This record gives sequence, C-alpha cells and structure tokens, in this order.
Amino acid sequence: MRTKLPFAGRSLFLSCIMLCFSGTVAYKLVNLQLLAQVPAETVSEKNNIETEILPAERGIIMDRNREVLTNNVLVAEVQINRHAMREIDQVTYGLAYNQLIHTPEWQQITDPAEREKKLRDKRLKLLEAAKIHYDAEERAKIHRESLHNDAAANLLLQYDEEICQQYYAAHDELVAELLARFTAKAPNGEALTKEEIVNKIAQTEKVKIKKEAEAKGEKSPVDITQLIYLIKELSMEDAEVLQEMLDAMHIHGVIIRTGMKRHYMVPHMLTHILGTVRKEDGTGVGGVEGFFNDHLAGTPGRREYRKNVRGQIIPHEDDRYQEPQHGLNLQLTVDMRIQAICEEELDKGLQELKCPVGCMIVMEAVSGDVLAMVNRPAFNLNTRDVITPTGTHEYGKYIDREGKTNNGDRNYACQTSYEPGSTFKPVAVLTAIDKGKATIGGYVSSNPFSLGGKLISDGKRSGRLSGGMTVGCALKHSCNPATVNVLMRCSWKEYNHYLDKLGLLDKLGIDLPAVSPGSARNKNRETCSAREMASMAYGYAITVSPMHLAQVYTAIANGGVRVKPRLVDRMITPDGDVYDECAPRPGDNERVMKRSTGSQILKALLSVTDPDPRGEKGRGTAHTAHIPGFKIGGKTGTAEKVVNGQYISKFHVASFAGIFPLDENINWEAEMAKPKEQRKKVYVVFTVVDGVAGGGGTAAAPIFKRVAERMIQLENIKPTDPEAYEAYLRKKEAAENPEKKA
Repeated sequence: MRTKLPFAGRSLFLSCIMLCFSGTVAYKLVNLQLLAQVPAETVSEKNNIETEILPAERGIIMDRNREVLTNNVLVAEVQINRHAMREIDQVTYGLAYNQLIHTPEWQQITDPAEREKKLRDKRLKLLEAAKIHYDAEERAKIHRESLHNDAAANLLLQYDEEICQQYYAAHDELVAELLARFTAKAPNGEALTKEEIVNKIAQTEKVKIKKEAEAKGEKSPVDITQLIYLIKELSMEDAEVLQEMLDAMHIHGVIIRTGMKRHYMVPHMLTHILGTVRKEDGTGVGGVEGFFNDHLAGTPGRREYRKNVRGQIIPHEDDRYQEPQHGLNLQLTVDMRIQAICEEELDKGLQELKCPVGCMIVMEAVSGDVLAMVNRPAFNLNTRDVITPTGTHEYGKYIDREGKTNNGDRNYACQTSYEPGSTFKPVAVLTAIDKGKATIGGYVSSNPFSLGGKLISDGKRSGRLSGGMTVGCALKHSCNPATVNVLMRCSWKEYNHYLDKLGLLDKLGIDLPAVSPGSARNKNRETCSAREMASMAYGYAITVSPMHLAQVYTAIANGGVRVKPRLVDRMITPDGDVYDECAPRPGDNERVMKRSTGSQILKALLSVTDPDPRGEKGRGTAHTAHIPGFKIGGKTGTAEKVVNGQYISKFHVASFAGIFPLDENINWEAEMAKPKEQRKKVYVVFTVVDGVAGGGGTAAAPIFKRVAERMIQLENIKPTDPEAYEAYLRKKEAAENPEKKA
C-alpha cells in the first residue's frame, strides 16, 4: 500500500523543480548575452540608433557698410550605402513593393494595414525563395554543431549566392531608374544615365578583381567603395520629393544628408580677400574664409533617434539632441563701393595696355584699414571661372602668357615677390633723413658714376638730370645716382634697421593665409656690399610684395607709424552682439620714423605729381596722376621684368603709389585718439601693372587717377583749391562731350 510522501520529501521535490526552472532561465540569459551575440545584433538592427548631424550655419561676411557678401544655402547630398544594398534583408523590401504595385490585387487594397501585411508576406516569400534548403540530415548536423541552439542554427541557414546576386541586380536597376531623374536636377553635377548609376553601385570590375585575389589567398589590390557620393548638390525641394519616393517604394540604402553650401553674393569681386569653402568638408580655403575658419565655422549639433528596419522612427526616452552653435559673422574693413571702382578701372587700364596681370590696393593711412584689393587674374567664387581683364574663362582652360594653366588662385598683391624699382626709393631717402644725414631740400650729386664695376645712371635721361639737385628733386624725377648718393651717407647697419622696422623682409602682418615675405639678394644680413646696397636704393636686389610697399606708404602718409593692415573690423555673434572689436593689439602699430621725416618725404612726393614743366628740372614722373585742386602725392616705379632668370628690358613691372588728399602735418597718435568717424581720411592707392612696355608714370599712374577721381566723388572729399577743381571738371566735361559745347 502506497503512503503519502512525508513533508520533507515533498519540499525536496518542489525545490528540484524550482532549481531546474531557474537553471533554464539562467542558461537562456547567458546564451542571449554571450553565446548568441550575433542573433542579438540581428534583432538590434530592428531598433537601430541613428545619428543625424545638424550642420552649424557658417557665419556671414559683410563689408564695412554691412553689405552682405556671403550667405548659406541649405542643400542636400545623395549618397548610396552599398553595404546596405548588398544585404538581402534590406533589398527585399523594395523588390517586394515593386512586384506588388504592378498587380491588380494591390490596386484593390485600400487599407494601409492590409497592404503592410501583403508586403510582408511577399517579402518573406522572396527570402524563402533565396534560402538554401537543407535535408533532415544536414539540418540535424547544423543543430548538433551549434549545441542545439535554435537561434544560432537558424543563422547558419544561408542564402543562395546566385539568387542573391539576381536580387541585388534587380534592386540596383530599381534604384538607378529612380535616381537618374534627380541627377539631371543637380545644378553643378552631370546627369547620369540609369546604366551609369548601376555601374557605380555594382562596381563589377572591382568585385571581380577582389574575388580573384581572394581565390589566390592574396590581398586585393582594390577596395570596394561602400559609400558612393552620387549627387553633391540637390535642392531641398527635390530632396524632399526624393525622400518621399524612397519611403513609399521601401528602398533602403539611399542616404540623403543636408548641409550648407556657401554662396557669394558678388562672386566676381573680392576673390582673394574672401577665399572659398570646400564643398567636401565645409572648411574655408584662402582669404578670410581660411584664416578665420574656426570663428566662421561654428560647431555642428546632433540628434540621436531609433529606427526599425522599415525606417520608421521609434520615440524613445533616451533620444538625444544637441543644438548646433552657429559661427561668428565678420564685418570687413573693405568698402564694396571702392572695391567695385578699383575692379572696373584696373580692368579698363589693363585692357588698354593689353596686359593680363596686375593688382590694386587701397588703404586708409591712419587706421590701416584695407578698403579694396583687386588682383588679375582672379576667379569667380561660385563657379571657379577664371576672371581676366578681357573676360572669363572656364576653370582649367585659361593659359597665361607663360604658357601655363592659370586658375586665378594667386593673390598677386600679397603672394607675389618682385623687384619694385623706384617705388622703393623713399625707403633710402627716409633712412638718411631720419638719421639726420640729409634733408629734403639739401643738394646731392646726380651725375652717373661707377660703383663696384657697375654704372649707376638714369640711362637716356642722364644728360638732363646730371649736375646736382635737391633730395626732393631726386624723388620727383626718380634719379638713380642722386638716390644712391643719399643712401651712401648711411651705413648698412642703419639702412638694414629701417628695412626691419618697416617689415620689408618679414611676412606680411595681414590676416590672410599664405602671404609672402620679402627677401634680399644679400642673404647675410650682417654685412652688405656697397654695390648691393646701391641696387637696393632704387629697388633692385630686394624683392617684396605690393602689400609690403603699400604698408610703407601708409607709414609715410600717416606721420611715421607702420600700421598693421586690417581686414576684419569686428566679429559679431549670430544674435548681433559684438564679440570682438578687433582693435589693434600691442605691437601691431609701431612708430618707425619721426613725424618730421614723414612730413619731408610727403613734400617730395607731392612734387612727383607736379605737371608744371617749369621749375626744378621740369614736371614730375607722375604728372599724369595730378588732379587740379587736390594735393596728391605719389611715386612711380619701373622695374625690368625677370624672365627665366634674365632681365628683359622690353617688359616692365610698372607701379605707382598714390596718396590723397595729402596732409603733411598729420599726427597719428592724435588721430587714433579720436572716434573712427572723426579721423582724417588719407588714402594710399598702390597700383601694379606687370608686363608692359611703359613705366609707372604712363601705365600705372593714369589708372590711379581714374580711381582717385571716382573716390573723390564717392566720399565727397573737399578740394584744397575749389576753383581749380571746378575749372578742371568743366574742362573735362567739355572734352568728353564736345557736341554739348557746340
């Protein structure tokens, strides 16, 4: 007769059951976390975390009058994720939908839930058709090798490669047919055919090479491109339409990313001051775009969210959002009205001279503000077309006079080093005057002479200029022997000191990347031969950029202070607050000569534009720059051009440094203590024409005069002699409109 189990026995039995149950649960948990990582990852793909980069808006750039020069256009970029397009789980969504929409049955279904079920069933059929079907023995073996883990075993049920390739090819065709319509809409891209897009995705040749290498056990010499950039610029309207079509067609693997494209409002002007922005990474290149990139770029934000395999966003409490920090805005010192004048007049002058190369710089002498900078050749900031005085040329198609491809990238004003010729003579004169070894009215010999085996003369002009003259007259007529004789009163150490103080052998202090330093033929700065020192006196044996010399003339014009060229007046936050006034820092501005020295040099430069043929040895070399009623100073320069290491007397680099309205008693310290609006406005305009038969007085000075006349009108500059100016205007109008006079 059976008896009931005692209480202790029943408890033991119940405990065993609970232990087995707990062990089973523990095994499942361990298996899920450790042994079945791949299945877990597969499941997690249905709940992917995606990160969307929220682009920061690049700061805008404006001129001194707050005219906006740049803006940011929101554009889309279309990429293809080839890895996703080679996942059978991904491509079967699009294939299933494409097969269903052409059936009458699909057209009759209106319920979204029923359509979703129909799509899911069709997709499962496609997946089932692609599977390799094992017999019972093969399936049992797979289960045994996977330790009877059904989840892991199911992963070993592979798909037939041939069928997969058929699916991929069909999906590529489907995607290409859709995207081909949109490549034609991209503003700066080429329209791609359906076949071209298929080839970009399939990369058949690369795949073949890789398989052959793997079969030999070798490393493949090529890599398959997994992220294919198909459309680099697509309008947001077209991008929205494309995204809707991709979602409706259940196509995966096509990525649409939004970003900012830099757009320039006046793209043919201010090329080398502004610079550009790389489309690939949004980094500024050249100009202030490059120099101030960290301030302009800002910091991108990000948004994290979860998506299921169907691409649907799943709201989640862990979704994160970081707001982008937009870049700072820059207000330049440049005045676009003056920039436009310089661009027009430089092009006009170069056309008349049949010369394709030159530059023009306009600076305020007191503040050092750069008001304009023009270079030729240049390029269009939006299209990259090359800009020359005679018109525009397609990027990569313009061949310059040296037979080289020229894309207009070079900032002639700041990156070209050349022997300046006679525009360098004031440096020799101011050295002697500032050291008390000469005065502007003192006499000096102007006779030709030999020094170190080299004849110092004025060529054909030597007879007219020989004998003797004042130091001021030496500048007025650009006399080589007289200038050398003035400098020879000083030692090399004294002259070298002023070269240093004026920054002529240093890199420019301007806020632009890749600027050129000056250099002397004599590399040993401790000593210098008399012959080389004489050559430097009239602008040979030393190379500088046009901006170096513009800086020298601002120092002469403002009473003796070398000022750092300013391009950025202030930085402004996106909210409109001033972030940085960009005021001069200690060391930016330095007194390099006495006020009295600058005043004496200015008197001599005033005589350079004297049109009167009477007086001390006739009119000045820049009489073509004279504007009646205004005090205008300047200095011409005519240097033989170096070609293949040889001086070519036929072609010159002609230049002119103009100062107006000239003020001989300017006090820089007193002016800088005033508010900006109340400071005296004295302008330095430096013009260079590279490769002409004429000189500074005939080639460069007339261009300066036209610019100065238009600036006088623009800025309403008052003449020192109103009657003379009015008479000049009447005479000019009569000459330009003879029929009106009649």
